[in-house]
Amino acid sequence: MRSIIYSVFSIIIYCYDFVQASDCDIKYDFKEKEEVKIADCKNKGLNFIPQDLPGDIEVLDMSFNRLQIIGNNSFVNYRDLQEIYLSRNQLRYLSNKSFQGLHKLTILDMSGNILNLSKVYSTDLFHQIKNLTKLDIRRNMPQPIGFVTDYNYPDHAFGILTELSFLGIDMKPLPHFGSGFGHMTTLKELHFESCYLVHLSNKTFERFSSSVEQLSIRNCRLHFVVTEYNALLPFPNLHVIDFSGTFMHLKHALQLLHPYRNANISTINFGHVSDISIDSADIPYVTTITVDIMKHLKTICVENLDLSQNGIIDYEPGSLFSFDHLECLQHISFKENRFLLASEKNLNEIKHFFYRTVRLKSFDYSYNTVNYFKHNSVSSNSDLNCSFHSCVILPKSLEKIDVSYTIANTFPEIILIVPKNNSLTYLDVSYSRSNIAIIILQIRLETFIADGVDYIFAWNQLQRSSYNTVKTIIWKNAELDNAFRLFGNRFFKSTRSVESIDISGNSIWYIPDDLFKPMPNLTNLSLSKNSLQAIPVQLSDHAKVQTLDVRKNRLTSVSSAIRGWADKMQELHGMTLHLTDNAFECNCDNIDFIRWIQTTKVNLDSRSYKCKLSNGTVIDTLIAYNSLYDLFADCKNTMWLTFASTLLSTFITISMLLIAYSKRWKIIFSIYGVIRRVVERKVRKCFQYDVYISYEGDIVIWIKNVLIPKLETEWGLTMCIKDRDFLSGPSQADNEAESIQNSRSIIFLITPEFISSPDCKFELDRAKYERITKNLERIIIITKDVAITDIPVEFSYIWNYAFIIQWPNNLEDLNDTWRKLRMFLTDGLITEK
Repeated sequence: MRSIIYSVFSIIIYCYDFVQASDCDIKYDFKEKEEVKIADCKNKGLNFIPQDLPGDIEVLDMSFNRLQIIGNNSFVNYRDLQEIYLSRNQLRYLSNKSFQGLHKLTILDMSGNILNLSKVYSTDLFHQIKNLTKLDIRRNMPQPIGFVTDYNYPDHAFGILTELSFLGIDMKPLPHFGSGFGHMTTLKELHFESCYLVHLSNKTFERFSSSVEQLSIRNCRLHFVVTEYNALLPFPNLHVIDFSGTFMHLKHALQLLHPYRNANISTINFGHVSDISIDSADIPYVTTITVDIMKHLKTICVENLDLSQNGIIDYEPGSLFSFDHLECLQHISFKENRFLLASEKNLNEIKHFFYRTVRLKSFDYSYNTVNYFKHNSVSSNSDLNCSFHSCVILPKSLEKIDVSYTIANTFPEIILIVPKNNSLTYLDVSYSRSNIAIIILQIRLETFIADGVDYIFAWNQLQRSSYNTVKTIIWKNAELDNAFRLFGNRFFKSTRSVESIDISGNSIWYIPDDLFKPMPNLTNLSLSKNSLQAIPVQLSDHAKVQTLDVRKNRLTSVSSAIRGWADKMQELHGMTLHLTDNAFECNCDNIDFIRWIQTTKVNLDSRSYKCKLSNGTVIDTLIAYNSLYDLFADCKNTMWLTFASTLLSTFITISMLLIAYSKRWKIIFSIYGVIRRVVERKVRKCFQYDVYISYEGDIVIWIKNVLIPKLETEWGLTMCIKDRDFLSGPSQADNEAESIQNSRSIIFLITPEFISSPDCKFELDRAKYERITKNLERIIIITKDVAITDIPVEFSYIWNYAFIIQWPNNLEDLNDTWRKLRMFLTDGLITEK
C-alpha cells in the first residue's frame, strides 16, 4: 500500500515538475557574434531545477524563484552550460556536487540569497567549475550581531578559482583574506556588498593579486570605517575606485589615494563618504576643502569624479578646482553639498577650471543650498553685460548641466555662458533660486527640465531654439496656467521636435485651442495634478501619442471623441491612459463611458474608478457597470442614444457581411438610411429643440447671420432663440424654463453685454437644474470678444461638465472651431439635411 501511495505521489510530483518546467522560455541570443541557446526560467515560482529542458542549452536563468537547496548532479543533464543565474532565490544549501559536470561554466551568479560563507563553500564545490571567470555571491550574509570579531574567509575554497576575473562578495566587519586569494592572478574586478566593514587596514588586501583594476566597497554605513594610510597599496593598477555610501569621511577617503599620485584613473566615486551620523569634534561633518586634503587627488588624471553629499561648505583657493590634469576630466559631481560655486576670492580659479576642462561632458551642482536669495528663479536676462557681471565661459564639450534645487546668491553675480557650437543636450534648472545666469548662445538641447521655475526663463530659452532639437520637456509646478492665458496657443510654437512633455501640477483648467499643434511627434503627455474638466479634444489630431496621464484632475467623464481616439491609438501602436483620482460621475450621460472602461483594449491604470451618483453616493465604475440597468433605468435620453448607437453599429456590421456576398449596394444603403432616420427621429422626439441659445444684446444679429445658417440650415438642428421662438402670453421666466427643459443642449454666448446683464443668472440656474435631473445633455460656453478669464464667476459651478469654446478672431481657425462645436452638439449622430 505504501509503495502504491509513493508511486502515485511520485507521478504527481513528476507531472507537476513537467508542467512547471514547460513554462521556461527557450530562446536564442548573440553573444560575441555567436548564437547562444538560453533557457529563461525567471520568476516562475520554481523550487527545483527543471530536468526536461533541452540538453544543449548554454545559459540557464533561474533568478527570482523559490530555490532553497541545490542537490547533487542538479545540472548533470546540461553539460554545455556556460552561464547560470540563481540570484534572488532563497538558497541556503549547496551540495559539494551541486555543479557536477559543468566544466564549461564560466559565469555563476548566486547573489541575493542566504548562503553562509563559513559553511557553504568548499574546494570540492568549486573543483568541477574551477574555470569560472565570474562569481557573484553578494547580498547573502546577514548583519552581524557584533563588530569586534575577526572573520576568516574560506580561501582554501576560493583559491582554486584561478581563472576568476570578477568576484562579488560580502564584506564582514573585520575581514581576513588568506593566501588562497592570491592565487586569483587574473582577478580584475573586486566588489563588496552587504558591507559591514569597520576597519580597512593596511593588511586587509595584502594577500590579493596586484591584477585588480576595479575595487568597490559600497554602502558600509552601520559603523564608522577606520582607514589606514596604505590600505590600497596592494592594488597599484586600480582604474575604478568606488567607496560611495561607505562612511569613512571625505578627508580620510582622499588620503587613501596617495599610491596613485600622477596615475591615470577612470573613476573615483567618493560620493556620501561623509555623513552627519559620524560627525565628531575630531572629524566634523562640515568640511572646508583645503590644499592639503586635495594634495593627492589634484595630481591624478581622473575622468569621472564624484564628491557629492559630503558636507562641503567652502574651499580654499588652489584646492577643490585645482587639478594638474584638467584635460582628463569628463564628469564631475558636487551634488548635495553647501558651498558657493564662485565668489570674488576664487572667480579666476573657476574661469581657469572651465577653460581647461576641454573634455568635460557633465557638471552637477544640484541641491547646493548656500544662502537665501529673494528672486524666484534662475536669471535669464540675455542682455546681461559682462562689464557689470562676471562671465564664465563653459567648455563646448559639455553635454549635461544640472543646477536644480540650488539656492545661491553669489557676489559678484555670475553669468555661465554656453558658447556656440556647443554639445549641450541636457539642462535641469528645477527649483533653482540663484543669480547665476545661464545663457546658451546656440540651443541644441534635447532634454529641458524647469520644474518650479519662472516660466519666462524657460520660455525665453525655447524661443531661441532655432534648431528645434528639444525632445523632452519637464515643466511641473511652474504656473503655466498664467502662461497659457498670456500667450495662448503660441506658447509652444518653438517645440516642433518635442516627443515627451510633462506639465503636471500647474493648476491648468483651460488649454488653448491648438496648444499642442506644433508638436506632430508628441508621444508622451502628462497633464496630471491640474484642474482640467475635460481631456482636450485637440489631442484627437495627434496620431503618435502612446501615453496620456490625466490623473488628479476634475474630469467628470471622457468624451466619446477622446475614447474613439484612444481606441485608435491602441490599434496603431498601443495606448496607455492614466485616469485615477478624478471627479467622475456615474449618471445617464456617462453610461457609454462606464461601458468603455470595461470593454476598451486601451491600457488603463484601473478598471474601477471612483464615481459619484446623482444622489451624491460614491461608488466605483465597476459596480456601476455591473448594475447598469438598475442604476440608470430612468435615463430616457442617454439610453436612447445608446440604443441608437448599438443599432447602427450592428446594422453596419451586418451590411459589411452582406456586401461581401452581394452587389446590391443601393438596397443595403437604402435600408441603412431608413434605420438611421428612424433612430434620429426617435432620439429627437425626446426634445422639442436641439439647442437653446442664451445671449444678451446685439449678438442676435450674429446669431441670425452666422449660427442659424450653420446649425439649422447646414447641420439640420433645431434652435430655440428667444427673440424668434418665445410665445406671447407666458412670462419671460416661464418661457426660458420650459424651453431649456425641452432642449437637448444649451449654448451660453458670453459677450460683454452678457457679462453686464442680471438676467443670465436665471438661465444658468435653470441649466444646472436640468443638467442634474438628466434632461439637459450638455452645456456649451462660447466666449466672443471676451477673455476666458472674464467669464462670470457664477459659471465656476458648472466647470466640471461644461464645454468651453473661445470664438477665434483669426478666420484660419474658424473651421476647427465649427468642427469642435458640431462634435459637442451632435456626437456625430445627427446628419445634415
